[in-house]
Amino acid sequence: MVELEKIEYKPISVRDLLIEMKNLSELMLDLAYSAALFNSHELAEEVLSLERHIDLLAYLLNMNLMMAARDVEGAEALLGVSRVSSSADKISDAAADIATIVLRGIGIHPIVREAFERVEERLARVEVKTGSQLAGKNIGSLELGIDVIALRRGRRWIIDPSEDEVIRVGDVLIARGAQSGIEELSGLKGKHYKVQKRFEGIIEDLVKLKDTSELMLDLAYSSLLLNSRELADEVQALEEYMDNLHTEFELRTLSSGFKPEESKDFLGLIRLGVATEEIADAAAEMADIVLREVEPHPVLKMAIKEAEETVTSAVVSEDSPIKGKTLREARIPDETGMWILVIKRKGRWIRPRPDARIEAGDILIASGYAEGEEDFKRIVSGKD
Repeated sequence: MVELEKIEYKPISVRDLLIEMKNLSELMLDLAYSAALFNSHELAEEVLSLERHIDLLAYLLNMNLMMAARDVEGAEALLGVSRVSSSADKISDAAADIATIVLRGIGIHPIVREAFERVEERLARVEVKTGSQLAGKNIGSLELGIDVIALRRGRRWIIDPSEDEVIRVGDVLIARGAQSGIEELSGLKGKHYKVQKRFEGIIEDLVKLKDTSELMLDLAYSSLLLNSRELADEVQALEEYMDNLHTEFELRTLSSGFKPEESKDFLGLIRLGVATEEIADAAAEMADIVLREVEPHPVLKMAIKEAEETVTSAVVSEDSPIKGKTLREARIPDETGMWILVIKRKGRWIRPRPDARIEAGDILIASGYAEGEEDFKRIVSGKD
């Protein structure tokens, strides 16, 4: 049994605690999915270690909030901070649940690997061999549009290595990113599992569950930072979609006619689905803060109100100069100072990636300085 660290008050700023919880919980998700995808017990153990650390951070944050809330008004102002902390903790719990699938030997069906070849954000495991162009470079100089989330050197794991970390022969890199960057890093095209027809629907549902739950997190944090009711409404709408999708996924899985010897692998599938819904619920909890018009504490208010940023949307017209371009080619941040948060295409929300191609009819949701809103709408609509 793991010995838990004693809880003692430490005078750490709520802002610092909240930022660390957010960063670590998101990192944990990618590490947990990597542990499942590559059947790595070591990565799974790292996830559980990070979960214990986040639990400690949550205790410390709550103690600081209790000391800061001196009256009813103070308690109301701090409520939003408490909810975000709770959501980050739930995300870390979901990551730990995924890691537990690996540690308990429940099993990961091969179709999970096929699903992960179809999701928007890919994961890769790359071993640096003698003669590799990666050897001798520091992580920050790769410029592939990917993020190295873990590095194994000998028997030791370096989690979230710094950009200055120099890659050595024999290192094993775990990276996340868009398909093009991942393939350039590994030098390999994605390998596809030969899918039996009865599994195709399960794979598609799992891809949607993972992508949608992560999209909800992006939208929820954006709705908080930008105080956008529109984005918060979308998170709530996606939660209902996730509930229905998860039910469909479980029914497909249970009725797929798997053999008794496959039961553990299919249990792993079901538990992966449960974890994605837990992530979605955490996102909805954050969005609820905006929808209930809870007055944010200055820690959140500083980011939401004082950043002088706005949220706006525009429809890509047939005459738009960015139609047919990738987001990287469109250079919208350079031209307008606005950043694309999400793309709505034919009723479906898509997380923006540098290689995502813009189509006529797309609705682009962007944030940035208010001064750039007019330029943004002009470029997207194609109207002078």
